[in-house]
Amino acid sequence: MSSPSQVAPGALPTELSPLPPNRRMRPREVARFLRYLPTKDMLKAFAVLPGDSGLAWIGYGAGPPVAFIRDPEHARQVLVTNQDNYVKGNDYQILAVLLGKGLLTNFDLEHWQRQRKLVQPLFAKRHLAPMATSMIGGADTWLDGIAPDAAAGRTIDVNSAMMALTLDVVCRALFGTRIDGPTTKTVGKSMDTLLRAAQANFKLAGVYDVMEVAPKVTFAGLLRLRRVHWNRAMKAKAEMDRIVYGLIDHRVAHPDADAQDLLSLLLNARDEDDGSEMDREQVRDEVMTFLGAGHETTANALTWLWLALSRNPEARRRMEQEVDEVLGGRMPVYEDAERLPWTNACLHEAMRLFPPVPAFTRVAAGSDDIDGLRIERGADVVIAPYLLHRNPRFWSNPEGFDPERFMPGGEATRPGRPRLAFMPFGGGRRICVGQGFAQLEGVLMAAMIAQRIRFDLVPGTQVRHDVAITLRPRDGMPMTVRRRDDAPPLVR
Repeated sequence: MSSPSQVAPGALPTELSPLPPNRRMRPREVARFLRYLPTKDMLKAFAVLPGDSGLAWIGYGAGPPVAFIRDPEHARQVLVTNQDNYVKGNDYQILAVLLGKGLLTNFDLEHWQRQRKLVQPLFAKRHLAPMATSMIGGADTWLDGIAPDAAAGRTIDVNSAMMALTLDVVCRALFGTRIDGPTTKTVGKSMDTLLRAAQANFKLAGVYDVMEVAPKVTFAGLLRLRRVHWNRAMKAKAEMDRIVYGLIDHRVAHPDADAQDLLSLLLNARDEDDGSEMDREQVRDEVMTFLGAGHETTANALTWLWLALSRNPEARRRMEQEVDEVLGGRMPVYEDAERLPWTNACLHEAMRLFPPVPAFTRVAAGSDDIDGLRIERGADVVIAPYLLHRNPRFWSNPEGFDPERFMPGGEATRPGRPRLAFMPFGGGRRICVGQGFAQLEGVLMAAMIAQRIRFDLVPGTQVRHDVAITLRPRDGMPMTVRRRDDAPPLVR
């Protein structure tokens, strides 16, 4: 665990350091920043931004600047107080082409508000409880499958394993049952292709990938690579449409009034004002969004959690002890998610250090002023949870893994703390509608896995980050999986 906080009891770190002045980056600083782009590790580029927590911005010639948000009050201005002035950026436009116009990617504010109104009640506690049963069943099946590897102490790629687990869990919660193995594999492969295509096009038509193998590639070569990614994506999109529309049509033809899976809830949702419902295409778009965002982000959060716990054995021991005491070897239930404060704290601290979406962009629809920096119309504003979560004005020992921050009385829970100092699910009216689902899924999966097995990073492994839309380990996460022989006997 990290060293104890240096902040006096009851005080916030904001009282300890002044906000550095906001200013334009100097040419040498811009050069350092841009030098890291071909490394495919945007986090290194973030690390060379000047100052600790104020606004930094880059101007490209006579064009508008790109501003980097690292302070929660600045983020609040963009996402809350002046949110009508900022629209989603190009990263979401790319996703919209591939995933459809679900809540994540819908640019039409009026249509988005209608959709949000329809979808948000579906994630109320009364619906999450039956979804938790599906989650637990999926994790139990996955743990049975990995038991031989754990008994033999084999090395596996934990990121791939978490992707397989969360995909099955999300499919169960969406469709109410486990879809067959070949279909699950097709969904996983297709969604991975779609997300990678979005990332490749987002990263200057794949320039980062190309420079690793062909530093002298031509611009025409980059465009050809972009077409390759896009053609693969279109085939994957067609395959996903076949599967998702097939599931929708089957459910429409065989309705179940008592079903509590998300697909049934989407089909049965009605606008309380006019009684309207979602059309077939909109249901498809929401399903695609939940499939893509729902399993990818949680899988990455769990992957970084196991890395952090492997490096902090005392925190892991305490988490295992809590799980053993609360569950006593039995399968968890929905209510157990709130009975595991240390497990929740460990997951939150992992998402603080490794936010599932490390940065996202808004575009200024009109001019604005953020703490003395003029934001011109058309300027990109990069809101970086990765930087917000490491702001030394709000986090003591910001690089250290210390779940105590999220325990009662910890610095993350103190009154008066800016809400957006921690924002793994975004903020403002566009905050992730599935936040409750994701948190429930994360803590239940973490508890069930910690109940039976333990992961240790393979010695000598260099963990590198792959950053575009989500934050995942670039070369996977090779870890040794072992059975927990000290755990209470499993009771089913």
